[in-house]
Amino acid sequence: MPTPLTQDVFQSMLAEAKRVHLSGDLVRARRLYEAILAHDPDAPGALVMLADLDMRDGRMMTAKRRLERVVAQVPDSTEARAALAGVLESLGDVAATTAFYRDACAREPDRHDNWVKLAAALQTAGRLKEATATYTKVLETWPESVAGYFGLAAIDPALLTPAQGERLAVMAANERAAVDTRVHAYFALGNIFERQKNFDEAFAAYAEGNRLRRDSVDPSIAAWMASLPGEAPAFTTVEQAERMHENVVRETMRTFTPAYFAKFGGGGDPSNAPIFIVGMPRSGSTLLEQILSSHPDVQGLGETLALSRTFRAAVNELKADPGRFNASTFYREIGAAYLAALKELGWDGRGRVIDKMLGNYIHVGIIRLALPNAVILHSVRDPVDTCLSNFRQLFGRRNEASYDLGAIGRQFVRYREVMAHWEQALPGRIKHVEHERLIGDLEGVVRDVVAACGLPWNDACLRFNENERTVRTASVAQVRRPISTAAVERWRSYETHLGPLFAALGPYAPAR
Repeated sequence: MPTPLTQDVFQSMLAEAKRVHLSGDLVRARRLYEAILAHDPDAPGALVMLADLDMRDGRMMTAKRRLERVVAQVPDSTEARAALAGVLESLGDVAATTAFYRDACAREPDRHDNWVKLAAALQTAGRLKEATATYTKVLETWPESVAGYFGLAAIDPALLTPAQGERLAVMAANERAAVDTRVHAYFALGNIFERQKNFDEAFAAYAEGNRLRRDSVDPSIAAWMASLPGEAPAFTTVEQAERMHENVVRETMRTFTPAYFAKFGGGGDPSNAPIFIVGMPRSGSTLLEQILSSHPDVQGLGETLALSRTFRAAVNELKADPGRFNASTFYREIGAAYLAALKELGWDGRGRVIDKMLGNYIHVGIIRLALPNAVILHSVRDPVDTCLSNFRQLFGRRNEASYDLGAIGRQFVRYREVMAHWEQALPGRIKHVEHERLIGDLEGVVRDVVAACGLPWNDACLRFNENERTVRTASVAQVRRPISTAAVERWRSYETHLGPLFAALGPYAPAR
């Protein structure tokens, strides 16, 4: 048995591991934490920090087990409890997540962030009445908190009183306030004005929120973040994001040709469990996932990084030993590793599983080779409605192009280029699901999609708004309600402001 560490040695080792962790050397940090745990398997500090690395790597079930050990040992650890609540939320454990945040509010009722987290968890769980009541409490107790206004505006802008709208406008215009506060205030105002059909004022609010978000990124910091190992940066400049997307698109189309598939196809993992939903953000994909995950044989995981992480890890291993490349083995291992990664993200391993990482439209070639029996659904919506909806939405991270109308349009064109490429290289392998047809003929389109997934029909798919699964996208409120056509051709209300978008969309711009 390893010799227990003295307190001084333990603290010294933990401090060094944290320093390495914060420097971005995550591989070495993991080794250091594991060395500490080899001497003291229950060391809370090392377990919590190692769980953070697990979460970064998508090992949510492993992180959950580590954090449960810490909370059992140190039930009053705010850090460990908060981390565990975040993991449970990522795993879609609605009951456990809300219970944790309720308990946090009971323990420390004067902490604003506890109530905001509880409200957000209730909103994500689809418990909109409770979320509304909690956001209202936040506003009543902390009237200067932008989170309360933003949360209510996302659920239903009509929930905010005229007086609250006026306070929100003051917060947005306050140049001494934090940029993040002002950005959230402007987007909430945009929702309020749109609800009132004041579309010029709504667009002005969205535009200013986008401008502030766009201009708040320091290019030098963004470049530094992009150089760090591990995850992609949380946010970079619009210009950098456009260059990165352009490069990835061109490289993908150069690599995955019909000749490449003819040469390296025929292998992969035989599982037919995965159902991929790909496309642009705000294309109706959350509704599509909600419908399919209402089927008793299907589990929806939302947006995961499992495929890109798995592929990147396999490529890194190959770089270390290029001589071991065998196409069949390489792609079969990627497929198997991907399925294992989904289990770490909460898939029970039974039935079918949905991965709604929309950006996987870039990875259709990898899917075809690594998981040849997977179903790929392409969520498609009117180009202008799609792009405008991106501009109206404040994303938590990435999606930098959404903060500029021209950049959104150019990204849309590149995305459609890639989809056209797959149609030519892999004819018939992708099922296109048009959002407007889906909401116009719900049962007909849903029956068609369910059959395309090789599933037996189940009426629960038509009662998707009763599904209480966790939804972690901007569409959380919409998918809890019956189908509506209110957002179809919404762009016409903003038409006079969309010149830069029309110019960038080119062939996808409407004829006017």
